[in-house]
Amino acid sequence: MGGEAAILPKSKAGEAVANAIEELGFGLYQLVPLLLTGGIFLAEGAEMLVMGSLTSLLHSHWELSPTYKGGMVSIVFIGFSVGNFLSGQIGDRFGRRISILTAYSMLFLFGFATAMSHGPVMMILLRFFVGAGCGIGFPAAYSLMPEVCPSSWKCALSTLMIGFMPLGEIVGALGVLAIDPELDSSAVGCSYEMYYPSKALLQPERCAWKSLCELSAIPAFLFLILAAKFMDESPMWLACHGRYEECEEVLQRMAKLNGKRLDVEKLRSGFGAAQGETQGEAKAEQGYSLTAVFEKMSDPSLRYVVLFMFLAHIGKDFSVFGLSYMLPQYFVFLEGMSAGWELLTVATISMPGIFLTYLASRAQSVSLVHWLSGSAGICSMLALGMLSMSPDAAAAPCAYVVKLLALSYFIFTVVYTATAFPTDIRNTAVGLCTCVGRIGSISAPLLLEISKAVTGSFDFFIGCLIAVLGTIAIVAPFALPRESEIQAEKSLAKTAKDYGSVKSSA
Repeated sequence: MGGEAAILPKSKAGEAVANAIEELGFGLYQLVPLLLTGGIFLAEGAEMLVMGSLTSLLHSHWELSPTYKGGMVSIVFIGFSVGNFLSGQIGDRFGRRISILTAYSMLFLFGFATAMSHGPVMMILLRFFVGAGCGIGFPAAYSLMPEVCPSSWKCALSTLMIGFMPLGEIVGALGVLAIDPELDSSAVGCSYEMYYPSKALLQPERCAWKSLCELSAIPAFLFLILAAKFMDESPMWLACHGRYEECEEVLQRMAKLNGKRLDVEKLRSGFGAAQGETQGEAKAEQGYSLTAVFEKMSDPSLRYVVLFMFLAHIGKDFSVFGLSYMLPQYFVFLEGMSAGWELLTVATISMPGIFLTYLASRAQSVSLVHWLSGSAGICSMLALGMLSMSPDAAAAPCAYVVKLLALSYFIFTVVYTATAFPTDIRNTAVGLCTCVGRIGSISAPLLLEISKAVTGSFDFFIGCLIAVLGTIAIVAPFALPRESEIQAEKSLAKTAKDYGSVKSSA
């Protein structure tokens, strides 16, 4: 049935499943997809931190030019962009679970294979497929969490899911500390030594970077095993594709783990009503259509909202992934603690930031738009402390807080986007937004390396960060619908229409 089944964004089946999830509430069941989707972000956090560290190790080993150094990271985000685009085709056509399993498989296989690279060209090629794996997984994870949670928990659980990213950075930072805390190719004790002990002693830098590549791939392998065994398909996706028996099985497991009773007759009544919908009540049966998604997103009433979310995602990627690449080099430049300890510190500080973001997401009285705008604005202002003209004592503390706030901004942007689209197009729409956002992550490493080579400082990159986030902070309250919570099953068109009518009457 899969992608050839009818897609009914407002079907009675979808309404019946949404009502069932509300009645079953939050419980142990939701913790399973939280863990198994969070693994995508944990694996990505480890990969990104390690990749920023690898460029320092490989610079002397392969005599990398600034273009190669920046390109080695930018290619990952080009892969992200391709993966984001493909994720919509996979996730909306074949299911969220398939997308997530594919992502874990690619992260492990290609991440581990980078340890066998014999030169920068091979490394860049393999890193492209690592990025594609992350890109396939992200929109599916963003889509799955709102589809298995009662409405009051959607934002909070999505926040906790993305909070696995700094956990991955902690794993990566611990790896740097264990293998080469100074990022100066001084480590000799690693797995490469087991196979070629004499070469490891003569070429310790090869040993260090190979071990980091292997380490960063391990989380994806562990989560792949767990997800293959325990992850269910989204019940909302199953209902929208007419796979009612499988949907009921998933909801029965949800009821059992949450200690509730599923009203089977009410659910089946909704399924029966969906099967009996007339042509006038629902769309004619049709397969997945990318053109239809574009048409919905390009509706005149939505145009400015969608365009702003493209900008918001560019800022999200430029800040979070650009900082992940910059900070290992920035902390070496500061000549304070070892780079490994600085990285561990900034990753650890991000954890209370995730907790504060979680609390903010639970505050029903404040709009997501205001949290998004506020976190971007404060991040932009504090980034001034990282400029070379600022006092030296302010550099490291500002870097910590900017990293923390950039991650909060990342979360609010993703949560807003993921809850704004209906089930039938959610994976594709989120994938398109994140795909455009990769412009930020692709350009950040190249801008950093080129500007550092030309100016000898990080100021140009930091200035771009200040400008992008400052613009988003100012424009967001005027460009986006102001709602304290966006319902996951409300279409983006209706949201924009409601906002427009309120604005015109004001």
